[in-house]
Amino acid sequence: MSSEKLEYIDLENINIQDEMVKKIPENIARENCLIAIKEQNECLYIVINEDPDILLKDELKFISNREVKFFRGDKNKIVDAINAYYCKCSVEKAIKTIKIEKKFYNAKNGYEFANDESLQEAPVVKIINSIINMAISEKASDIHLEPFQRDVLVRFRIDGIISSFTRIPKEIYPLVCTRFKIMASMDISEKRIPQDGKIKYVYENKSYDFRISTLPTILGEKIVIRILYKSDDIKVLDSLGFLKNDVEAIKNMLKNSHGIILITGPTGSGKSTTLYSMLDTLNKSEKNITSIEDPVECIMDNINQVKVNNKVGLSFAQGLKSILRQDPDVIMVGEIRDEETAHIAIRAAITGHLVLSTLHTNSAVESILRLLEMGIPSYFIEDALIGVISQRLVRKICPYCRKPYYASEAEKKYLNLNSDDKLYRGIGCYKCRGTGYKDRTVVYEIVNFKVLKDINVVNKKYIEHIDKYNLNKYITSIKDNCIELIKNGITTYDELMRKNL
Repeated sequence: MSSEKLEYIDLENINIQDEMVKKIPENIARENCLIAIKEQNECLYIVINEDPDILLKDELKFISNREVKFFRGDKNKIVDAINAYYCKCSVEKAIKTIKIEKKFYNAKNGYEFANDESLQEAPVVKIINSIINMAISEKASDIHLEPFQRDVLVRFRIDGIISSFTRIPKEIYPLVCTRFKIMASMDISEKRIPQDGKIKYVYENKSYDFRISTLPTILGEKIVIRILYKSDDIKVLDSLGFLKNDVEAIKNMLKNSHGIILITGPTGSGKSTTLYSMLDTLNKSEKNITSIEDPVECIMDNINQVKVNNKVGLSFAQGLKSILRQDPDVIMVGEIRDEETAHIAIRAAITGHLVLSTLHTNSAVESILRLLEMGIPSYFIEDALIGVISQRLVRKICPYCRKPYYASEAEKKYLNLNSDDKLYRGIGCYKCRGTGYKDRTVVYEIVNFKVLKDINVVNKKYIEHIDKYNLNKYITSIKDNCIELIKNGITTYDELMRKNL
């Protein structure tokens, strides 16, 4: 039988049955690049990359105890499916091992367990590694382990949306919780107060930093793991989703020898990514660049990076004061959180340094108001501020299941579309976990301070009542930028509504 005679199946367009995947051992699936997808009329359907030989056919028939039918599939898609589905199987198998072999007993404060080192290590480690590995494979930003009455829910935050991954029986959760605490150098006996810790983790020859946080709830300790991805190469500005002319506008702002550039937006809006890309643009041998960050999310060559340590008195403000004595050309302040940091940063910008920083405000114009509220005189802002980038992240339509459709009446009215205009959406597939979205891109507004001075935005009374329509004559708002992405088939109307832009 040749592979050309096998009917082709696209794994992205089918729903794989979890129970059928388990019919084939993981080692055999990986060695032969195959995966079982469903059962029909007592026949197991298997997608394989290469022609199965007689021995493999007989082995699979024996293992599954049923007839088998082969289909041809793409190698990379089969490998992705193996990684996704067998990870869940590994968690379930490890859970069963612990439940069978471990002797739990119900004590006054809940479940306790005997000190059986082999069970404390192997199955629990396998559960934790499987959960973490899957989270990394899915590019999750956070892992949540949440104890409830019957079990413990494991959820991943992917592309800004949190969704369920698996469940862990309540009786074995103390083992998992203890293991995480050991990895993060926490006090395993302390369950009454929140704790924070760090873990260094290696997966597929790549190193990751985790920030672990525990929170005592009435049903047990909730654990959240923030995954910090150490990118091998910092994303260049051109790849972040900014339009070509806006990339040039940002680069022109970076050409200034002194002043401050602010990036604004809520937590999780991609400010750090943009900040690192801007630093990368400035990273040249003739410049002395120093940063003060909390935490240091990405280690960069040729840049002096300082981590905030409030326990020893090294705050943003204190670190910034020390950096100014280090003859810097460019200073990156991870976040302006207080008045002292704001005053020092603005003075640094006025006295010959290029300063890059972030603020938690909803728009570029609101950042000016925030500085005024922090006591920065308007004339200092006028002298120091080069420009402001305000941004959000929106989910992109999955390219593997992207389909056109005729816009609804509500969409036509809101987006100002013609009657026969089409929009795009993802119908859901394996690649996007059925969500219709995969990855995120930036929506933004950029305000050059020359424009701000031209429209007198630095006056606090004026900014509080500024007419957004008049402002749109000078800039493209975040909302308008997102609408253009919708019309170009990059994101959706639903995403615009969800973000409330």
